[in-house]
Amino acid sequence: MLTNLSMPEATIHPSKGADDQMKMPGEETMEKINMKTKNETDKQNPTTTVLVADKSGHSTLQLTKQETISMVEEQGNSWVFADGRMLDAAGLGEADWNAIGTVQLVPGLVGGDDEIRVAVQIANHTGHSTVLMTQSEAVATAIDTANSWIFIDGQMVDTAVLAAADWAQVKTMQIMPQLIGGAHAGLQNLLIVGAGGIGSTLLDLLAPAASRCNLNCRITMMDDDLVEANNLGHQRFGNSEVGMLKVDALAQRHNTYPGIEVVARGEALRKANQLAEYDVVVVAVDRPEPRALVHNSDKPWLDLRCRGDGWMLLDSNTDSTIISQLSPPHEPTSCQLKGALEAGNIEFGFAAVAAAGAQWLLQHMRLVMGATTTTPMAQMNSLTMGPLPLPAPMTVRPSSDQTSQSSEVSA
Repeated sequence: MLTNLSMPEATIHPSKGADDQMKMPGEETMEKINMKTKNETDKQNPTTTVLVADKSGHSTLQLTKQETISMVEEQGNSWVFADGRMLDAAGLGEADWNAIGTVQLVPGLVGGDDEIRVAVQIANHTGHSTVLMTQSEAVATAIDTANSWIFIDGQMVDTAVLAAADWAQVKTMQIMPQLIGGAHAGLQNLLIVGAGGIGSTLLDLLAPAASRCNLNCRITMMDDDLVEANNLGHQRFGNSEVGMLKVDALAQRHNTYPGIEVVARGEALRKANQLAEYDVVVVAVDRPEPRALVHNSDKPWLDLRCRGDGWMLLDSNTDSTIISQLSPPHEPTSCQLKGALEAGNIEFGFAAVAAAGAQWLLQHMRLVMGATTTTPMAQMNSLTMGPLPLPAPMTVRPSSDQTSQSSEVSA
């Protein structure tokens, strides 16, 4: 006798969708199992924010623990910090990834290793030569050879691509003079308002670095102050420059770098139209009127401030309500605390914020030239006490009655 073998009928649930109604017994259970497995996998392989600094610049990635460990092993000579604590690859592997907020990978500040050398063909005013070079030597040569074209295995590249290339895979490289352009091809026009402790130190850092990186630029220094004897020691001037306009002294000293033109503009910033011709504006005076003019411009801008060993960096990407909270009306002031010089005490907040500003400007210029990198974020710090929190953004921007103040003082 034949037995009628049949599959159980699917249960119909009127409240469910058509797709759910057609599921056979067991299918829903399998979906739950698959979802549970996926959730467990996600828990086992969570991602976290990884900040990477390498030869190509700075980037922010979302990586799993294993991806981060692999990157550390590939880079070889990097230092690893998890929430500010230094780890090696083994320590990173043992860390609780769910509890880590931020990982930073930065180049090691000690050590090194042997580099691969590639034959680089160079054409310049002396003729043609072929030199075996490491990647760092090739990058340095390309930067030094201003207004040249660079080719890797027949493809034209810039210095950023050259620095990021896999040197082990490169077969040929050529450096030859450009067939178009001139001494100021790709010129960027920068304005630094204020030639005191911050502004003069910023120029000292930026001019040689921009020249070295082949970032042609015109840097205008705007300030109507004269060099005084009490400026010496915390501003970048010497005894022989006392009595000169600060901007004239700086322009004379820095107009020696290839591709860099330093222009002196011996006036205070009073009107918005004084900013018209510039691509980027830096305000380095502690006086509210010029700062407000810069903040209200439609250009990329950078605001550098200091008092004693404390310093602050704001830029045109900073939340406007944070800027307002940190820009109340006030009297002009100096980067050194009142009475500090007389007490024999110089503090170096001006140097710290100038370094942060130079980093911002150099990376901004690289971004304009097509490089993949990041400018420093808004921040506030003390050299003695460490990072200080910025105020939280507000939903309503506070009003600010920035009344007229007395004569401008360079920060």
